[in-house]
Amino acid sequence: MSARTDILEALQRDGYKHREAVSLLEAADKEPQTPTGLGDPDFRETLGGGHALIVEYGDCELIGSCQCGRQFGRTTPDASLDTFVQPWERHCMTEVAD
Repeated sequence: MSARTDILEALQRDGYKHREAVSLLEAADKEPQTPTGLGDPDFRETLGGGHALIVEYGDCELIGSCQCGRQFGRTTPDASLDTFVQPWERHCMTEVAD
């Protein structure tokens, strides 16, 4: 059994319907993840600040997103990662509240 399954079962025991419990977990997954001891909360562009640039490899493409869940698109592995940097910088400077 996974932790996710345990959490769903606990929420349902506390009165949440299955669909509501799943929705709550999905919302929690989209929140910034701040690993203990990493980053600096004074700088939002770090892991500790909740807005690090994340680049994932999936199905022969690179996927760029912010740690908070904002998506910056997809590109091929042979392309420059600069594809994601400008939208991420704009996001951090204009869309994220101080």
